[in-house]
Amino acid sequence: MSSNFWSSKDLEPKRQFRFIISLQPGVSGQELRFAAKTADRPSYTIGEQEHRFFNHTFYYPGRMNWNTVGMTLVDAIEPGSTELLYEYLADIGIQQPRDFGEATATTITKESAVNALGDVKIYELGTGKENETRIIGEWALINAFITEVNFGSHSYDSDEMVEISLTLRYDWAKYSKMAGKGKKLR
Repeated sequence: MSSNFWSSKDLEPKRQFRFIISLQPGVSGQELRFAAKTADRPSYTIGEQEHRFFNHTFYYPGRMNWNTVGMTLVDAIEPGSTELLYEYLADIGIQQPRDFGEATATTITKESAVNALGDVKIYELGTGKENETRIIGEWALINAFITEVNFGSHSYDSDEMVEISLTLRYDWAKYSKMAGKGKKLR
């Protein structure tokens, strides 16, 4: 890079607070955008294999695994995040049984878990012409499903917003950088 990053007026770093979480549940098909408080960016780990040969040890790269992504959502009243995440249980096949027959009638499958959550995207935001908000990058979590939900807590001691913590597992992540100054946020 020929110019100094810190002294150039044209270069802008990505900021941690400029992001939106988008879910597009397969059941409703409607895109839901959440005012998330935090979201991990995808990360991966490459394992290693050790090979011993006489007095030497050599290391070789092994399998690559995508790590889970954690998110903290603000629980909105409309659309209710708690309600949507609770309905996710029924959408993936978990029912509250009244008898043994109902308890064994359905089960969770990867297909039902992935379809119920739909497309999961983390949009990175920046600014374009006249300081309008634009999508400058997009992480798509492929075949994502929820592995953990914590609906938060209530307290008379606090005026903080109710937060919901999620953990997502996915098969892989795809990053797309938007061309030019990015895509206008709609």
